[in-house]
Amino acid sequence: MNSPNDQDIPRKLAAREGWRWVIEGFRLYRKNPLLLSAAFGLLFGGVMALNLIPGVGGALSEIVSPLMAAGFLAAYRALDSDRELELPHFLAGIGGSIQPGSIAASPMLPLMTLGAVQLLGTLAIGQIMRSMGFDAEAIMAAMQNSQTSPSELQALTNQALPAALTGMVLFTPLLMATWFAPALVLFGGARPVTALSVSLKAVAKNWAALAVNGLALGLLLFIAALIPLLLGLLVALPVLLGSLYASYQAIFAVWADENASPP
Repeated sequence: MNSPNDQDIPRKLAAREGWRWVIEGFRLYRKNPLLLSAAFGLLFGGVMALNLIPGVGGALSEIVSPLMAAGFLAAYRALDSDRELELPHFLAGIGGSIQPGSIAASPMLPLMTLGAVQLLGTLAIGQIMRSMGFDAEAIMAAMQNSQTSPSELQALTNQALPAALTGMVLFTPLLMATWFAPALVLFGGARPVTALSVSLKAVAKNWAALAVNGLALGLLLFIAALIPLLLGLLVALPVLLGSLYASYQAIFAVWADENASPP
């Protein structure tokens, strides 16, 4: 584990490291699987419940999602430091420091700012795709309608394909910028803009390792989804967050914004 005095240096690592991060995430998960899975179920359920609020539910769930990610990053930092895992660790994104010098104080507003950036970016990309003729509801309705001819379905697909490819191209840098940003805010006290730019640079430098990591995690999620009642996801998704923590630890030293208060 990196020490709190290490510098901010997004290192470039070999592609094989992506698989090791999955193994490390599973190793950390095994230290307290019941609490991690239970906490994930409760927090994820709470975030999903926000979607039920008419009008603003989807936006709220997007904005608060970095708070949930921060809570699990704090939990894995505790396990990685051989400290006892406690419920307050999962609220680190709201409540600030769990242990002096380990987590930046008052990260709630910066984390929610990251969520707002992700929300606005997603909405903007969705609007661009719709302006190019992409209509997901129309495509789904055509696929479910038995009277839709193959030629009509093919025409809808051909119309939607350029928009879908454009959306993937535009969404990629957004995902890159937000991937490590919650960890940089939580552990280093980085400002949102700085966290986004550093995360973008780190992912670009380590695209091969993160691609391997993504493929391995995707396979894990696929297998977990086959387990009845989605119980497998209560293991796979916490392991994914553990892998995110492991990749942050490997790529970064414990990072501090130049204007952040020293521990």
